[in-house]
Amino acid sequence: MKGVPSRRPPTPNWALGEPPMPLTRDLPPASPFPEAAMGTIGSEAVALMQRIIQAPSALVGQSVLAAINQVSQPYGNVCIDGRVSPLSEYFLTLGESGERKSAVDGWALAGVREHQKSLMAQYEQDRDAFEKALEVYETTSRRILADKKLSPEAKQARLHELQKPKAPVMPLLIVSEPSSEAIQRQLIIGEPSIGLVNDEGGQFLGGFAMSSEKRLGTLTTLSRLWDRGEFDRVRVGDGSGSYYGRRLCLHLMVQPAVATSLLADPLAREQGFLARCLVSYPQSTAGSRTYVEVNLGEAAAYQRYAARVTALLQGPWPKASDHELEPPNLYLSAEAKRTWIAIYNDLETGLAPQGPFASIRSLAAKAPEHIARLAGTFAVFEGDNEIHEEQVDRALRLVLHYLDEATRLWGASQIKPELRLAQELLQWWRLKVGPGRVITLIDIYRNGPAAIRSASVARTVVRTLLDHGWLVPGRHPKSKEAFELVETR
Repeated sequence: MKGVPSRRPPTPNWALGEPPMPLTRDLPPASPFPEAAMGTIGSEAVALMQRIIQAPSALVGQSVLAAINQVSQPYGNVCIDGRVSPLSEYFLTLGESGERKSAVDGWALAGVREHQKSLMAQYEQDRDAFEKALEVYETTSRRILADKKLSPEAKQARLHELQKPKAPVMPLLIVSEPSSEAIQRQLIIGEPSIGLVNDEGGQFLGGFAMSSEKRLGTLTTLSRLWDRGEFDRVRVGDGSGSYYGRRLCLHLMVQPAVATSLLADPLAREQGFLARCLVSYPQSTAGSRTYVEVNLGEAAAYQRYAARVTALLQGPWPKASDHELEPPNLYLSAEAKRTWIAIYNDLETGLAPQGPFASIRSLAAKAPEHIARLAGTFAVFEGDNEIHEEQVDRALRLVLHYLDEATRLWGASQIKPELRLAQELLQWWRLKVGPGRVITLIDIYRNGPAAIRSASVARTVVRTLLDHGWLVPGRHPKSKEAFELVETR
């Protein structure tokens, strides 16, 4: 336009010889994980594992709390004034590579995996016996039906006398990367209480279950299981129905770059899935760890934790049938209920437009239920028949940590789409390409992150990284659009 000077794009950092600029602002420090709130057995196990493994305290705490929740969820529902909720909880833990997520997960769930291994060995024997018995049953049935000397009534009577063998229950207690259909099927044909656990949760969040065409169905299934422990299944060919008395505990340990896409996902928020998740992102301990010469499995604190986990796994679980739980209701003591009501009212005032929880209203609105579920989990794990005031207080301390973390993380996840994609591409470049190697724009949208699959999108994201100084133009024999990662110290 005449009289208006043209705007020149800013000179990128790489052209000025300056270090790269951050794509986002640094997060404020995480609130400390209240490990003492987990009770004597749980807190001692967390402290011991943290001292030996030296992963962040919150990462250890999340893993142990999720394991405690999984083994406790079959044994009770929490009931307040006729409102009944399962004990099941969903946990999301953020941590970079090298935070020893696998080591923590291995020790926290060692008892569950060992019990599953034992059950699977017995299942193999039972399945072989079942298949032989079924073959005999079918052969005998065919022989009766083919017997021309028998009247139709006699055939029916003989067939009625036969007892069809019963298939053994698939004793899978932990699943790691299923679709929503696979979760449903496992809860139909297998044990009615399982854990969806993955120490590399990006496999689940980036897998088929969370693809664009399956995302809503998966989130809906997970949310309904959290709400009531039930789901509907409509299928052509393998049956339809409504299924009740199922329990699912979820714990995903995810790299921050992967988790950001979930925390920023409008569907996950609006559908309510994130409000059902307890999220923690602890400060890294990498670089400050020294080897500790202790056998964790021989330590008394860990053995007490493992013994209680095993006792709850061995049951017997309260079942209406092989595949359906019928947990008794857990009630709050009079003192516990007064405390819970006071907490409920205090949290509700924080939901006002200017209140401290306005930015995380969906999670804060469910905070009283999270408190009740965690308190009920403590009651079961500690062998109590009702929920005590002290258990409600401990659950509150944990939920306040999760509210602090949500306030810190949810806001940080609301960044512009181009910056989020730039973060994703930068992470991919660091892991898959590294500095010192020139790659073309075509390489990026053909082989890079799934969200960057066109030249126009790739060009926009690369421009962002160029402007922030993370990439520099590179020479390539076959392309003018080629780039190289800046090596930082």
